[in-house]
Amino acid sequence: MTQSATEFIDITTAGVYLEEIWSKMASVAREARLVFAANVDRRMEAELKRGEILHVGRITDLTATPKTVNGAISYETTTELEDNLTIDTFTYAAFAIEDVVKPMISIDLVNKYMPKIGYALAKALDSEIAALIDDTVITQTVGTMATGLTYDNIVRADQYLNDGNTPEEERVIIISNAEKANWMKMDQFINKDYSEIRSGLLGSVFNYPILVSNNTDGDNTDGHDNVMMHKSAIMAAVQIQPNIKTAYDIDYLAAKVVGLQTSGTDFNEAYTATHSVWMKGL
Repeated sequence: MTQSATEFIDITTAGVYLEEIWSKMASVAREARLVFAANVDRRMEAELKRGEILHVGRITDLTATPKTVNGAISYETTTELEDNLTIDTFTYAAFAIEDVVKPMISIDLVNKYMPKIGYALAKALDSEIAALIDDTVITQTVGTMATGLTYDNIVRADQYLNDGNTPEEERVIIISNAEKANWMKMDQFINKDYSEIRSGLLGSVFNYPILVSNNTDGDNTDGHDNVMMHKSAIMAAVQIQPNIKTAYDIDYLAAKVVGLQTSGTDFNEAYTATHSVWMKGL
C-alpha cells in the first residue's frame, strides 16, 4: 500500500469494486404507422372463418334497349367472372428464453417481447398489402418514381376514380413520409386561400383522408409506391387472428412463446382497374 498526502482511493484504485447496472427500462424499437390493412376490404373475413378459397362472383350492368312497336324483346345473358381470395400466407413470430438467463437479468424480457409478436404479424400483413400497389394490376398511374407528385397529379388521380364510378365514401390517399414533405411545399396544402379543398394542414383533400405511413413500399432513393384508392380495390382477410401460444421446453429448460397468423390478400379485379391509382413519387 502506498502512503502519501496525495494518495487517495480513486476510480482507478477502486476499479475492481465499481458497479455496472442495467436499467429496468428499455429503449423499445419504434413502430411504423400501419395504415394499409385498415383501408382495404376486410368484409371477407366473416365468410373465411373456414375454408381456403373464397370465390366472389361479379354482377355486370344490363343494357337498356329501345322497344319497337310490336317487336319481340331480346333477353340478355352474361357469363360472369369471379375474383378469388386465398388464405395462402402463414406467418409467425416467436422467441424463447432459457432459465439460466432469468436470475442474471433485471428486466422481464417476456413482457417486453410479447407485444412485439403482435406488431411483427400486423406489419407483415400491412407490408404484403403495400407491396401490391406497384403490381401491374393497377393500370392507372400518375407521377414518376423518385420525383415529387404535383397538384395536377392529385387532380388527375381523382378524375380516374370519378371516371370509374368509384363511390365517394371510403376513398383514401396513402403517401410516404418523403411525399408528405413534398406536399407540405404545395400552396394548396399550406395557403389558407385553398382551405375549401382541404381540411387541416394535411388532413384531407377533395374529401380523401390523407394517411402518411413509413410502411409504403420503396425507399427514399428510388421513390415510394403511394396510392389513391377505394378500399374495395384490394381484398384482405385474416383467418387465424394473431394468438399467443406458450410452452415450457423441459429438454432445453426454456420458456417458448409464439404467435401465428394466417391470411390472404389480393386485388378485387372487378374494381381495381377503375378504383385505384398508383401514385409514383417520392
